[in-house]
Amino acid sequence: MLKLPKVLNCQPAAEMSCRRRDGRLTRWEHITLSLHLVMCAGCRLMEKQLAFIDSAAKRLGIQRSVGHDARADDGLSPETRAKLEKLIH
Repeated sequence: MLKLPKVLNCQPAAEMSCRRRDGRLTRWEHITLSLHLVMCAGCRLMEKQLAFIDSAAKRLGIQRSVGHDARADDGLSPETRAKLEKLIH
């Protein structure tokens, strides 16, 4: 018999949305989150906002690396900068 995933409330759905952006959801978690998003307009709006923030962060990272040497005064160690750039791209 097929076991359907438990429908989430908004708090766990928000946490899963963030983890999904990192690629850390199981198949069942992805299905459960998708079912919640079908039913919850507030969480769908949050998803759009997260996508906008991701897009803006990527554009900011590209502009900073192409523009003048603003990176030199950001106070980040080379290791931290490399980790952040990997996460953004």
